Amino acid sequence: MAGNPIRGDIANGNRMTAANTFDLDGHNKTLFVFGGSQGSEALNQCVAGMIGHFDTISVLWQTGKHNVEKYKQYASNTVRVLPFIDDMKSAYALSDLVFSRSGALTIAELTACGLPSILVPFPSAAADHQTHNARSLADAGAAEMVPESELDTDIMSGKISTLIHNENALNEMAVKSKRLGKPDAAKVIVNKILEQVRA
Repeated sequence: MAGNPIRGDIANGNRMTAANTFDLDGHNKTLFVFGGSQGSEALNQCVAGMIGHFDTISVLWQTGKHNVEKYKQYASNTVRVLPFIDDMKSAYALSDLVFSRSGALTIAELTACGLPSILVPFPSAAADHQTHNARSLADAGAAEMVPESELDTDIMSGKISTLIHNENALNEMAVKSKRLGKPDAAKVIVNKILEQVRA
């Protein structure tokens, strides 16, 4: 499998530059939350219930443009609540742990960047492909998968707090995530097309 084409520089962000971009402390552990470009109400509700437990964690939270008004009240010195993040290179560079959906492009980017994640598949995705995506990373030890039906703020806040401060676990997940990455997918696909054209 060639993988999904992604932006070539997605894994080349600088953490401290990213911290300045989002006005967060680059020395803090940072949780990046996003549910795709439109955001995820299930993830948003869960994060809103967890924010009070994250005293020593910075949170970069993409709510989706239709949800930002509902959640901007949670912004603080350590929490950035944004409708949409175009500079994903910086967002990933600042991230120690990602809490997100598991669409194909998200998976391609997370693995290209070698990021550990907690994945919550969108249950209504076609052919349940997000569950298959998340399970493939979880089975490889690169992520944890949590069904949306099992999202619980107390359980999730404990899981995230424990994992994000466990350097050994994060590093192990990061290595396994990176192994799954296919950052040259676009080049591979183009070469395959050219082979067919020349055949």
